[in-house]
Amino acid sequence: MILTPFLVVLSWACISAVLFVLTFIFYLAITNLRDTKDAGRFETVHLSVRWTCYAILFAGLILDTLLNWIFLSITYLEFPREFLSTARVVRHKYHGHGWRRAQSIWWCRNWLSPFDLRHCEK
Repeated sequence: MILTPFLVVLSWACISAVLFVLTFIFYLAITNLRDTKDAGRFETVHLSVRWTCYAILFAGLILDTLLNWIFLSITYLEFPREFLSTARVVRHKYHGHGWRRAQSIWWCRNWLSPFDLRHCEK
């Protein structure tokens, strides 16, 4: 099968869309886990629940890394310097210029900060 440019772009778009949705679901779960841990309730749950939470955290880290390399590399038109996508967004928000900074502010304002105010801070 010969990959035409259209199929390559279509494949990237489909993979990015699925990856974006999955990563966002895991982001919501992980921010809730952090709030639970900060409130001191995480240590009170059963060990099997804690291990499940660690598995969710690990899967979220993998998804976030893939999102950073596959999706954000195209949207920012650069290879990542950071491991996680939030670190890239925060770097561009505070140290970026032009459209990359504007894009980072948009990501923080619309996708990250409404669910975790601390997420886009240094």
